[in-house]
Amino acid sequence: MGNPDFAVPSLNEIMVSNHEVVAVVTSPDKPRGRGKSVSPTMVAQRASDYALPLIQPSLLKDDFFISQLQELKADLFSVVAFRLLPSAVLQIPKIGSVNLHPSLLPQYRGAAPLQWALMNGDVKTGITTFLLSPAMDSGDILMTRPLGIFPEDDSGSLSLRASQLGANLLVETIDSLARCTASPKPQDDSNASRAPKITSEDCEIDWTKSAASVRNKVRALSPAPGAYTSLAGRRLKIYRCELSLAEEETSGEVISLNKTSFTVGCGSGSVVIQELQPEGKRRMTSGEFLAGTQLRVGDRFGQ
Repeated sequence: MGNPDFAVPSLNEIMVSNHEVVAVVTSPDKPRGRGKSVSPTMVAQRASDYALPLIQPSLLKDDFFISQLQELKADLFSVVAFRLLPSAVLQIPKIGSVNLHPSLLPQYRGAAPLQWALMNGDVKTGITTFLLSPAMDSGDILMTRPLGIFPEDDSGSLSLRASQLGANLLVETIDSLARCTASPKPQDDSNASRAPKITSEDCEIDWTKSAASVRNKVRALSPAPGAYTSLAGRRLKIYRCELSLAEEETSGEVISLNKTSFTVGCGSGSVVIQELQPEGKRRMTSGEFLAGTQLRVGDRFGQ
């Protein structure tokens, strides 16, 4: 069970393992992308490549969907980046349902663990496999693997590495469950932290924060959904920036520029903007942006 491209490596690894995939569950086709053309999830596309039976429920509590799962007589459900499963679904497989989660649980329970780890400036995270329970990301832990966060990582590069590490760990976990050698361990709820779904408010850059905080937000939200600010009343997304050596600290103000980049002051320190996307235009380098706009020292972002 899964939806986005993060789940595709897990499907690939299970397909080349000793385990049989009897069906794939994913969300229904829906309008996606800028053109809003109806298309399947990434998992559905990969399942079709393997000619696997595909189940795409709109409601997870639907009686017909539950009967479809029961008819599969699957020993185990593997879940990667899907939806919260109701108890009626969790009770179906003989062994249980194992979930792959990109954090070291109980840290960062929720929909966006990698983004929040980056936003908070963490230098390491990890992958956890655990047995699903009705509560969000709270079941007994099966296996974990650490994962370093590099200074140049954004959510795209970190997710790519996490998905492959997670795919390998998931197959290792399934092997242990099949051999009855797994040793589930309860989570310590007192150490739990949340990683809720990213909202539009989370994406807005607060230039009164430190330069490190601004850069962490930019890398956490790149390539999607993108951290944003405003310039002359128009929204502008920033996809890449670096810490600057400039000492001026005028929040949101352009303090220097050249032909290829420009520097914006923060609450403490400043950042060099390198890639951005003006409203209604494509993503571009700062040099391309500066060639087509009259940005000046003293102009302010966030207004």
